[in-house]
Amino acid sequence: MLFTPQLRRTLESGFLPLACECTVMPGGTLMVRIFQPDTGQLALRVDNLSIANLTTVRQVAELVAELRYDLRTCVTPFGSSPASLVGSQGA
Repeated sequence: MLFTPQLRRTLESGFLPLACECTVMPGGTLMVRIFQPDTGQLALRVDNLSIANLTTVRQVAELVAELRYDLRTCVTPFGSSPASLVGSQGA
């Protein structure tokens, strides 16, 4: 497992203009929050992502692509994300 500051920056900058925060959790998992930077409105939150295989920028880029797909496809017609994918609104 190698989750360096460079890999974190790559992941966190992959959703611009939205903001992204990554938190390494105990047990080697990652929590990713993607939100509107001006309002703090949560767009997507994913918990328990394994970082065991995030050892290169390419692997992080593939994760960004997967999360972008989730962000595009997991939105209701009214613009809100399903509660099962996001936690409470925050920021």
